[in-house]
Amino acid sequence: MNKNIIKIFFIPLFFLLIVFPILALIFNLSVDGIQATMVDPFFWDSVKNTMLAALLAAGMAVVVAVGFAYYHLFHPESLVYKVANLFNDLPIALPHTVAGLALLLAFGRKTFGFLGETGAAFTLFVVILAMFFVSYSLAARTLVSGVDNMEPEVIDVARTLGDNTVQVYFKIVLPLMREAIFSGFVLGFSRSLSEFAAVIMFGGNMPGRTQVLASYVFTKVEVGDLDMAVTAAVFCVALSFLIVSVLSIRRPKYAES
Repeated sequence: MNKNIIKIFFIPLFFLLIVFPILALIFNLSVDGIQATMVDPFFWDSVKNTMLAALLAAGMAVVVAVGFAYYHLFHPESLVYKVANLFNDLPIALPHTVAGLALLLAFGRKTFGFLGETGAAFTLFVVILAMFFVSYSLAARTLVSGVDNMEPEVIDVARTLGDNTVQVYFKIVLPLMREAIFSGFVLGFSRSLSEFAAVIMFGGNMPGRTQVLASYVFTKVEVGDLDMAVTAAVFCVALSFLIVSVLSIRRPKYAES
């Protein structure tokens, strides 16, 4: 009876709320929309900007997360760790328009006016910062999970051989965390791909310069070009599906190594 209740609620709700919207996008593809989008240089600029910014943001997220995981493992009572742990999940809880405004005020003309009239804002560089801001938490939590799943005896043995904590971390811990590092990078990359609000608030939506796929779709919907918006959206779905597939395929390989 309990199994039937789960099936009754899960299966229709999952297909209605998750699968059906994706299928609705695919079924609304049109030949005209595909042709128009594929020859639009601004679409390919948005693809390039999205991929470049997301890759760099995910890389930055993993690098900073490696530092956080070190403090989590060896210095959980330190002030640095407690403050970092407190702020780690804040970007997830914050509305991303608020995150974008915070970044704009932090790196805009008031503090970085020496760089230009708008400071660092409205450049591809700040698109990377915005994506990093919203994706770092995922990378950090993934690496922390990898640390927590390690056998403590491995670290204890390395410490008895005379290595300090930094040596143990880079020589022993990180090589054993390949799966967590890879997963943290892919999750950070996928989260960066989907970011819209913080990017458009901080980096703007300038075609060919700071426009990304999410803002490209928004622009096409805003101007009433639904066919091109659907094509770009399906492209995003295909890209996201590819990322999820890679993650699901690689996990078993790392588990075996």
